[in-house]
Amino acid sequence: MAEAKIFESDSYIVTTERFVYGNKVVPLDDIDGHAWLFEYRSWGGILSIAGFGLAAFLCGASWAGFIMIVIGIALLVGAFFMIKWVDRSVMVPLKSGERLEFKVSTTEYGKNLANAINEGIAERHRLRGDALHNELSNLPSA
Repeated sequence: MAEAKIFESDSYIVTTERFVYGNKVVPLDDIDGHAWLFEYRSWGGILSIAGFGLAAFLCGASWAGFIMIVIGIALLVGAFFMIKWVDRSVMVPLKSGERLEFKVSTTEYGKNLANAINEGIAERHRLRGDALHNELSNLPSA
């Protein structure tokens, strides 16, 4: 079985045999299951800030004046930017029970990395199955 490169970026290389990050190498056989992209947003915080912003904006029109309107608008804008901000990680479970976690900058990059790892695992299983099939087909029949 020849090793073939599936994915390469500045920090990561995925082949049909291994996953390389930095100067560390993880054989694909050590990965338990599959890799996935995890995105985390703090919805409770976002909704709280937006609620306070909306309340300040609406109250500013009635009793506190211009300052409350400005604070309300600032909080609403902050809530909008918090919606845009996402903590993205690619998770890779290992058979040893550990889990590798790699922070990624964009959803597309994270999906590409996770898909490449999963493709490498699938290709490795397919190549092993083909090799076993070829070996068994060369045995004499009884």
